[in-house]
Amino acid sequence: MPSQITHLVVAKKYLEKHAQGIKDVQKFLDGNVVPDLVNDKTISHCGVRTEKRDVLKYNREKVNPEKFAATHNMNDDFNKGQYLHLYVDYQFYNVFLLEYHRREIDKEQRGTDLYETSRRDDLYLQQKYGVSYDDTSVAGELYRINALWDEENAEKRRQPEYKFSFPYDFTALEQFLDQVSNVVIPC
Repeated sequence: MPSQITHLVVAKKYLEKHAQGIKDVQKFLDGNVVPDLVNDKTISHCGVRTEKRDVLKYNREKVNPEKFAATHNMNDDFNKGQYLHLYVDYQFYNVFLLEYHRREIDKEQRGTDLYETSRRDDLYLQQKYGVSYDDTSVAGELYRINALWDEENAEKRRQPEYKFSFPYDFTALEQFLDQVSNVVIPC
């Protein structure tokens, strides 16, 4: 899953390419991370609740950036950030990771692979782009949520049978970041 750091890198790349379209950079950056700070992501991601058994259908329906744009004021920089977050999520699951999700992998292994990949990506992206949760006004909440996430996975990571694989490399990640930062946000 795209981590908050990934979303911040995309937001900063977007700003480099489309700075004239954003007046309040802080609101835009905050909008890029807040959709994941709610308990019911079906609401914040404008998706539909579906069974997770069919991972391809689930990924296709769990996030809907176009529905968000149709129901929100897209002249607001905070909403532009939220739209970009949803667009990145949709592209990540339905285009970038499509072949990975077509593989027969059990749900727990898929979660493990994506967790480890997001942690690897965070370190790489923070070093390369100099982004951090502190770039947002909700940094404390981001640190808290990620600490809980790491705590939940800590015991699994200590097990000798704990195995994972990375579904993509950094070259593919960089290409994805460049591609999604080219989106035209509807206004």
